Amino acid sequence: MKFPYLLVSNKSKLSLFALSALILLTLLFTNACGQKLSVQNSPSTNGSQLESPISTYQPTLLQPKAPQPVRKRKNTQLKDLFSWQNVNIQGMGYVTGLVISPQTPNRHLRKLILDPSPNLSPLRGEALTEMSNDVYIRTDVGGVYRFNPINNSWFPLMDMFNTNFSKGGIGVESIAIDASKPTRIYAAMTRYNSSFQDGDGKQKYKYSGEIMVSDNRGDSWQPTGLGKHNIYVGANQAYRSDTGERLAVDPNKSGLVYFASRRHGLWKKDGNADWVKVTTDLPTASSLPEYTKPDGKDNEDIPGFTFVIFDKSTGNKTQPTQNIYVGVHGSGVWQSRDGGKSWQNIQGADNPLRGAIADDGTLYVAFGTIGGNGKNTSGSLRKYENGTWTEITPDGQGRIYSGVTVQPNQANTLMAISDKFVYRSTNAGKTWNKQTMTMGAFDANHPKDTINTSAPGYYQAYASTGAASITINPSNSQQVWWTNGWGVARTDDAIAKNPSYKWIMNNLEELDSNMVRVPPKPKSQGGADLISAVQDKIGFRHLNHNQVPTASISPKNIPINPAFKWANKWANPDWTTYPQPFPHVAAATGMDYSYNNPDRIAFVGFHQWQGFWGIHGTSSDNGQTWQAFPTIPTEEQWKKDKSGKEKVSAIAGQIAISPTNPQNMVWTPTWGTWTHYTINGGKTWQLSRNLDHQPKPQPLDQKNNDHLHYDALPKSWGNSINPWVSSYILAADRKDSQGKTFYYFDGSAFYYSNDGGANWYKSKAEKFPSWVLRPAIVPNPTQQGDIWMSFARNPEDVNPNPLYRSTDGGKTFNIVTSVKSCEFVTFGKGTSAKTPYIYIFGKVGNTTKETMYKSQDMGKTWVPISDPDVLQFPGITYMEGDMRTSNLVYVTLTGRGIMVGKT
Repeated sequence: MKFPYLLVSNKSKLSLFALSALILLTLLFTNACGQKLSVQNSPSTNGSQLESPISTYQPTLLQPKAPQPVRKRKNTQLKDLFSWQNVNIQGMGYVTGLVISPQTPNRHLRKLILDPSPNLSPLRGEALTEMSNDVYIRTDVGGVYRFNPINNSWFPLMDMFNTNFSKGGIGVESIAIDASKPTRIYAAMTRYNSSFQDGDGKQKYKYSGEIMVSDNRGDSWQPTGLGKHNIYVGANQAYRSDTGERLAVDPNKSGLVYFASRRHGLWKKDGNADWVKVTTDLPTASSLPEYTKPDGKDNEDIPGFTFVIFDKSTGNKTQPTQNIYVGVHGSGVWQSRDGGKSWQNIQGADNPLRGAIADDGTLYVAFGTIGGNGKNTSGSLRKYENGTWTEITPDGQGRIYSGVTVQPNQANTLMAISDKFVYRSTNAGKTWNKQTMTMGAFDANHPKDTINTSAPGYYQAYASTGAASITINPSNSQQVWWTNGWGVARTDDAIAKNPSYKWIMNNLEELDSNMVRVPPKPKSQGGADLISAVQDKIGFRHLNHNQVPTASISPKNIPINPAFKWANKWANPDWTTYPQPFPHVAAATGMDYSYNNPDRIAFVGFHQWQGFWGIHGTSSDNGQTWQAFPTIPTEEQWKKDKSGKEKVSAIAGQIAISPTNPQNMVWTPTWGTWTHYTINGGKTWQLSRNLDHQPKPQPLDQKNNDHLHYDALPKSWGNSINPWVSSYILAADRKDSQGKTFYYFDGSAFYYSNDGGANWYKSKAEKFPSWVLRPAIVPNPTQQGDIWMSFARNPEDVNPNPLYRSTDGGKTFNIVTSVKSCEFVTFGKGTSAKTPYIYIFGKVGNTTKETMYKSQDMGKTWVPISDPDVLQFPGITYMEGDMRTSNLVYVTLTGRGIMVGKT
């Protein structure tokens, strides 16, 4: 994921693309930019072979039971709280690191665990937890999770933070456990630390890196004070899955913490003292290669200082650790032999990424540099022993080794990873056993690949790629944990020739979600619970929100991006259209359904791996199958340098469908064309006109595209910034019996059309919130012309916005005075066909934290249905209620999947 502009705009795991061979190869062979990494075009021949593929393979529905609630209720005075849990999807986000508490389990409880007496069964779960080392994972946008060994599931630990806390989603760059106090955990993240008034008059947050600490295993967090020093933290930048841990606590002195930053060097905190920069002998971060970009701007992708490691054997209970190692990418490995007072460069190689230390003091380091700017990807693995470096690279230097781990009490046993390969050595790296991971379900694009039966049905062959970290359990040498851009896997037989790795994904929900739709087709007639539009996998049809989908949305006949056709072997081999399942990472940015024809659904989006190439699709069976539009809007527009015209096509954005005529759709794209409409299901598209346009520019520049579109429906500011930003500025009136009424917001003015999107009128309403990225037009599905509008504040905005309502089809708007502020609004089934429930996420009365509310009387009164002390819906992007079932509402999040609230 990336944060273009000033928000989490769901880069969901890659950066901007130039159409060049170099960047294509980078996408295919490195994990600097791609969430799921390279598409594998050859079958795996060695690995965790759990089941051979067969032509009649049917994916298993995983986890038919509901995931556990995301948080227990704390405030017992809130009587109307909904139960909140994740929609069961599992994974789909980079798990960039995993740490395990080094404390030895409480062996005295083993007898209790193994005792078969039923009278002891209530105590076994607690005992199992007590005798298990805590396992924590960090993610690039979804916060920190702790593993629950009782039910083999993950528990999210940062849902109490709101969207603005960490500038959108919650990315964590590093985590560390205090070995002396195993309930204490530290996390490096970005958070707001102060505020200021910007030039546009808005009060905005100022963000910087902070080290948060929890003394109760992540149940609550406090800042440690790094924020005031303005240190950069890049949890979602390049090298996020290859570096670290940047945070480390001295195993011999509780509270002595080091943090190795990307752009600001090494920092240290000792107990209650303030953070101080370690400057003695170490290189300055600004002296490192590529610290700035060629244009002079800050390079936020620089790895910088990459890890800190303590050699526990060089200290004791009365003396802090003396030998400390720090990786500095672009300089080498640095060592202190006097507890951090002085430092020496012991080199090894100039590009250290991760390290691990054996009980005998042997240091193992993975080195690597991601290719780009004329350089090839390179990497190596080396050990430092008795003052000497020895290269032990297992599989050539043309790849990055992103992780290395050493077995406690066995200094010669270590493991390393690179992409989809796991290496194990029992002789300190002299020889290696190589295993090819096979972690996907059946993939029709790679039918010969081995199937991993623990994988959800939509996990494709490349789910095996992009390894981030590997960790041997300190209390169980046969148990090894492995993470990548899909989630977490584990083997319990690491000493086997080909260990069997299985996904451990229950309640790990890191998917980037843009929006959900709940077409009101009765469940008794086969209607889905919801349809989602997401990053990376386009979206899903969730027949049951407690079941993992078996397939993702994958339209037929999406034309390939011709700019990538030249590299047939790697990009689009012998394709004219993309196959099914869709073989790459792609996103749906907008989705809608025909309210009176809920089988008819459409989405628009973009290809995330092969340029910003538009993707799209329609369904006539409630999202079970999808077909590309027959055509898409195109225009001949002048190039930026006005040297000639070029054909441009609609890319991403939002789409709306008539409630009575599914053939009538309006598409307002992010890039490419201006807004277009169709009345024949996409066979042809016409430009939407603004009847209240400004006078024709004088003089008219015939090579100025804006001049030539002076009478077109204007583009929307928020919708046009970037495809990663979903701006909900287009909607159809659900109750219009003619099905021809549509609504639109261009960032400052409201428009309405009464003829299917062909011609638009500008509302007289004024003074809407300005420069807002996620406004949402939400028509009341039970009353024509009743329109509600929310204006979610941008992640950096301090002050929220009111809730607006129009009862005359958008001609005028008023503020809903019963609401103090509103981030999002939606409707759900209520007490009658004419009185729906209204749900908002915002503030009512004297509350100081955003809370989820429900109104049963059309907004006159509100009751809280979430506890803001435990759940703040971090990274919220959209809400949708169910018009078939009362008290059922869905919330989409950046990096935390989709949540469902119900009674």
